[in-house]
Amino acid sequence: MERESPAVKGRPRDPDLDARVLRAALELVVEVGYQQTSIDAIARRAGVSRPAVYRRWRAKSDIVAQALFGRSAPAEVRVTGDLRRDLRAWVDAVLARFGGPAMAHAFLGLMADLRDRGDRRFRLDLVQPRRDHLARTLAQPGARPGVDQQVFLELLVGAVFLRVATGHDVSDPAYAEELTDLLHRAVAVDPGGRPS
Repeated sequence: MERESPAVKGRPRDPDLDARVLRAALELVVEVGYQQTSIDAIARRAGVSRPAVYRRWRAKSDIVAQALFGRSAPAEVRVTGDLRRDLRAWVDAVLARFGGPAMAHAFLGLMADLRDRGDRRFRLDLVQPRRDHLARTLAQPGARPGVDQQVFLELLVGAVFLRVATGHDVSDPAYAEELTDLLHRAVAVDPGGRPS
């Protein structure tokens, strides 16, 4: 989610500087919380100038969103034709993304900032590709027709986020298996074509 000013358009990026800024943002979010994290503090922690940060991102929410959501390609979960296996891959991806302390400290404040700014770029660059992929996952054979994608995401992300936010461990493979089983029962059809 980088935004460069016209003055630096075309200038080669410094991936080390970007990485330091993103790492600093995550560290500060965990230490002081999202609301108390500022671009000034991020720049100091990263050892870069404030203008260097603003040349790359226009707001704190852009930095934190990229740090939290921009670490992997949208197609990190594949559609294999095995619905349960694909649902487990979604569970694993959400656990990896939401299972850390930075997400627990940043998520609500970040979502509020992005909503208040009407940030279409976040939705287009980071959210929509994953929603498109989820649509393909839920449209494959074995899935019940008409599953509401938003409700599915709320069940999956909400379950993981609540568990992390209340201090529970999400690293136990048994938890991932149980969550996958619940989601599979919610969206799958049995061989006779009925919801499982």
